[in-house]
Amino acid sequence: MSTFRNTADITHPRSAVTEWYASPGAVVRLSPPWNTKVVQEPTNGLDVGSETQLLMGLQWAEGLLPGSVPIRPGTRWTAEHTQYAPGRSFTDEMKKGPLKSWTHHHEFVDGDPGSTIVSDTVTYELPGGLDRKISFGATAFEKELDRVFAFRTDQTQADLDFASFLEDIRIRAGAATGTLTVAVAGASGMVGTQVSALLRAAGHRVLHLRRRKGFSGTIGPDEIAWDPDQHRLDPQALVGVDAVINLAGAGIAGPFTDKHRRAVLESRLNSTETIVAAMREVADDGGPRTLVNASASGYYGHDADVVTENDGPGEDFLADVCTQWEAAALKAEDFGARVVLVRTGLVLSSSGGLLAAQLPLYFAGAGGPLGGGDQWQPWISLEDLAQIYAFAVVDPGMSGPVNAAAPHPVRQKEFAKTLASILHRPSAVPTPKQAPGLLLGKQGARELALSSAALVPRALENRGYTFRFDHLEPALRHTLGRTSH
Repeated sequence: MSTFRNTADITHPRSAVTEWYASPGAVVRLSPPWNTKVVQEPTNGLDVGSETQLLMGLQWAEGLLPGSVPIRPGTRWTAEHTQYAPGRSFTDEMKKGPLKSWTHHHEFVDGDPGSTIVSDTVTYELPGGLDRKISFGATAFEKELDRVFAFRTDQTQADLDFASFLEDIRIRAGAATGTLTVAVAGASGMVGTQVSALLRAAGHRVLHLRRRKGFSGTIGPDEIAWDPDQHRLDPQALVGVDAVINLAGAGIAGPFTDKHRRAVLESRLNSTETIVAAMREVADDGGPRTLVNASASGYYGHDADVVTENDGPGEDFLADVCTQWEAAALKAEDFGARVVLVRTGLVLSSSGGLLAAQLPLYFAGAGGPLGGGDQWQPWISLEDLAQIYAFAVVDPGMSGPVNAAAPHPVRQKEFAKTLASILHRPSAVPTPKQAPGLLLGKQGARELALSSAALVPRALENRGYTFRFDHLEPALRHTLGRTSH
């Protein structure tokens, strides 16, 4: 049996820290994106007997499997809470999983005035007693634990800071404080999962819109069935909701065939039109007065260079999609709703999306500049994007288009060099310009892989938003677990 200990000083009162750990979204927010996916959140909070289901493994490897394959890479881990002293401590144990044993005890004590000391003690045994038989086994495992707990500390501090920031915005605006109710469409995706968890960890209620063919209505605690393809969403399900976040839409990556282009456009229009119609029905009966709708950097076209929210749309397919998508959302202004259009850049997470798709190539030492590497990459960390959606919900002064991209975009060759350096891999070998076309087709390669835009987040800056990650290297290090703690 081996023991690992970690201590962190969180600059928030113990009551706030322990409430955050007990919140519904905390386990998602604490799970490192490079090696953990939450399959089932705790069945009964931190109470004794509550169970959590995790999938442990390289999350970026999931992208290597066809979507039709019914299994996902990784090992199941079932954790059960075995001890809970509210406000002071709790313990969870691995009931099923890859290790011989694992017990994790969390303890919270007052630190300096207004701060909390969080102490984690993990006792574990590796399969076959490798931690006792081979010192290298325990050393390698504890290096991974160092990475995990550094991530957990960063998340705890940042989320509590952000929750305080949101509360301050509401107070300054003279709005009522307390729990907000937010409906989220697309909550099961990479972005939606984190948006939902962040809001719930901050003490707000999130209603998840789940697709059900031909039906709409309440289907479970905080779950609403809808069918955007048939424009079905029960308006009464939105009564009492403060805001709707719409992230729904078919994936953009893939060959730009007629079928694919149609799915990309129609899925976005159908979901947005369905939500706006339901909001309109209950606008005067306690329905939501805010719509935060996804859009994309593709609004500006594939060769936009430096752009602010005041710049017009491009003239290619994705620009047309974004223009129609935004127009559908803006119809909510007709009945007095506040509409925010989040023009998202390239989202960085080791669990999926652009970065995860590139990791196998870089780990193999074959990553490098793409198509010459001179195109701008309007990147944004997944952490900041989740915060921006929450910020848009809370700030009553925000409306219209918002460039959701970090304030320091980079050229693609700088992105390649930075990523390779963090992974201790070379980046000298360029990827031929023709390569993306083999997967995406000529149009897809031009509008996705080889597109260039440097988005200036002017609207966010004007509203006082502070980026958690405004430079590329710290953002990559955080999501890859390669920080220098």
